[in-house]
Amino acid sequence: MKNLFSHFLAILFLLIGINSLGNNNAFRFKISGNNYTDETIVRMLSGASESFDGAYDAWKLFSPNTNVPSIYTQIAVEQELSINALPEYSFDKSITIYTNIPVSGNYTLTIEEIFPLNPNYKVSLTDISSNTHYTILGDTSIVFTLNQQQGAATFTFNISTALSVTSTDELCFNSGDGTISLIKHGNTNWDYEILDFYNTVLYSGSATTDSVHINNIPAQAYLVRSINKGIIDEMNITINTPAQIIADFILDNDTTYLSEGGIVNITNQSQNAATYSWDFGDGGNSTATHPNYMYTSVGDYTIVLNSSNNNCTEQSSKNIIVLASPVVTSVESIEKNQLTLQNFGNGNYQITSPNQILTTVAVYDITGKIVFNENNNDNSYFVSLENQPSGIYIVQALYEDRTVLIEKLWR
Repeated sequence: MKNLFSHFLAILFLLIGINSLGNNNAFRFKISGNNYTDETIVRMLSGASESFDGAYDAWKLFSPNTNVPSIYTQIAVEQELSINALPEYSFDKSITIYTNIPVSGNYTLTIEEIFPLNPNYKVSLTDISSNTHYTILGDTSIVFTLNQQQGAATFTFNISTALSVTSTDELCFNSGDGTISLIKHGNTNWDYEILDFYNTVLYSGSATTDSVHINNIPAQAYLVRSINKGIIDEMNITINTPAQIIADFILDNDTTYLSEGGIVNITNQSQNAATYSWDFGDGGNSTATHPNYMYTSVGDYTIVLNSSNNNCTEQSSKNIIVLASPVVTSVESIEKNQLTLQNFGNGNYQITSPNQILTTVAVYDITGKIVFNENNNDNSYFVSLENQPSGIYIVQALYEDRTVLIEKLWR
């Protein structure tokens, strides 16, 4: 039989515990109505447990006056507490608060923060009958209309721990594959929102586990928010994107000759890459940064560079022509405005010299074989390559003054 002496003794032990372990996380819940008042205390305390702790907890003693309302917590049925010391939780927790209401009417619930709440906690009160939540930011008084009742679960005191948020950055530049994970430890019923810089909600939902993982998030700054029984917890987080890989290179010449070794020299101008993979189009490969490559067969090849950094790769390519030997060794340069080429399709072309008469026009394939040759002393020649395969051809134009120009033609 719990008596008044044991009640006061438990209060004394509680005060001793408060003074020895620090003054934190203590709330008084006072119910007033029908001209009477009753109260109960809930706190979180290092060393306390959810069971009865003789040094911290106190059993509830009910007034023999049936007109007095009562408020209390429970360890179990018929194990009511007026002072309930609980552990310092590392997860979300709700404590049920019970009432005995002698007559129906309006009752005032006053919540007093006896000792300050640690900054890693936020708290609220829920009216169970209406599922209405009240955020507690300090001393609070709320008026409730309560029906006559005995031993009714009337409120919950909700303890919310800090929202935990982790993220991963985009794997590659602007790849849009960042992630955000939100954790409300011990909570399986909460809402979440993720907002952008303009406070636009981009992602939202209701969690049914204590964690939410969202994929395919592009790089930018976000506000991450959890909403739990009237408690809002927010955190800023940024998804970053790595530096952009730029794959680029230059060739010392876009035409090389087997008679001169068939060598092409390459300068790699890539940025933000760590490794390189070269495909020279004839089956040859390299991983050098600035490779020099020797072709052994005539042809039109595409050099492909893959520049990589971890799992990210960018690609660049350039064409190179490999000829057996220079078609015309005496030509020093080509002035493109001295020779115009009109493509009629199907391998048919019109070659025109706007300024001088052409005495001869010849066309060679990349092996050096002549596939077209005419000498009409005219400034315009019609060339047909309908019966020739696709590829690179060389146009040789001889002027009246013996000037020789060459131009590449893609069939």
